[in-house]
Amino acid sequence: GAVSLLVLLGSPAATAPQPLSLPFQYSTDFDLYNQGEAVTYFEEKFYHENRKSLTEDELREVDSLKDRAFKEPVLALAAAQVLYMFAWFRPSGQIIRENVVAAAQLFESSISASRCSAQSPEWNEWACDIRWMHSALLYNWLAETERDAPLSQVFMSKAYELLAGLRSVPRYAGVSDRWVTPLHVNFNSVKFPGRPTRPIWDTNKVAIGRFLEENHHIFKAELESILNDHRGLFQELQRHDPSREHLATPGGWETVRVVRYHHWYDLFCEMAPQTCALVRSRPEINNCKYMNVNYVKLNPGTHLKPHFGNGPRLSAHLSIIAPEPLRAGMSVGSEQVMWMEGKAIIFDDTYPHCVSHWGEQPRYVMLVWFCHPCDETNDHGQTCPEV
Repeated sequence: GAVSLLVLLGSPAATAPQPLSLPFQYSTDFDLYNQGEAVTYFEEKFYHENRKSLTEDELREVDSLKDRAFKEPVLALAAAQVLYMFAWFRPSGQIIRENVVAAAQLFESSISASRCSAQSPEWNEWACDIRWMHSALLYNWLAETERDAPLSQVFMSKAYELLAGLRSVPRYAGVSDRWVTPLHVNFNSVKFPGRPTRPIWDTNKVAIGRFLEENHHIFKAELESILNDHRGLFQELQRHDPSREHLATPGGWETVRVVRYHHWYDLFCEMAPQTCALVRSRPEINNCKYMNVNYVKLNPGTHLKPHFGNGPRLSAHLSIIAPEPLRAGMSVGSEQVMWMEGKAIIFDDTYPHCVSHWGEQPRYVMLVWFCHPCDETNDHGQTCPEV
């Protein structure tokens, strides 16, 4: 018969520390409340002094929550989210693989601890998509990165078992035939049924992609002016407008906002007026509710864990400064693409995606969220493609 996950890994509860009292209030019957309390508690520690990691002592607190969650399913969702968001990496950047395994298991066990069966009439109210999709996503990632073949197969079997459950959910009936692997799951296909859906879009067929590439030289000149300023302007811009980001290797993904949800960073626009003027000129950005433009500095050795974005939108990455060709790239769904200086990547970030930088020098990317071309609720000036 099939080898069970617990046989291969051992029981988490058997080897974890003895349970301690939890440092936050929790409910004995409502796991969404527990998720909120746990995330709030560890989030404050994670972002303390903008370090974006937990200390070894704080990671031991997570171990205690993890142990309790395997014994008390009402804590499973809380522990899964904390493990995924805040305990994927050590402060050194090392991946804590056993925490990823536990997060996958606990997202899965939270399904039965809630009203999240595949036929549940309360799918949204209980955040069922988070439980099912994150569990499938993490098991798939574990399978792809596992060197032990039997264990890899167990992880992949779990991912496909969860995918089969997702495909039977009534609200996904219109797209289930296109969700062939866990990497095909995406939110935009649900939002725009019957319309084209793909991980990577043809840059030349998307107006914002052509626009970004045509103006790369302007973006680069203004960014280099900021980076070369002896006062350390890029770091000052970060310090005055810190971001909260938990996806990357600690210290690996440094962000400077241009505009987010229509809130412009005026100090940045004083330093880069042409950049802001160009961004303001685009209706597919400015007439979009879920709009965002950032500069991101990706440091060497950085990895972004697999994650989903929120629809309805598409994303663009324009590599502004990329001194080492073919040394940083991104997986989106089942496709891979490399960041090349001056080239824009248009992608659907509601597919699972992750990023890695294998080079030795930092690179700078403009990240843009813009209206999905098939979104008819915003006057974005784009045309929804037929195929």
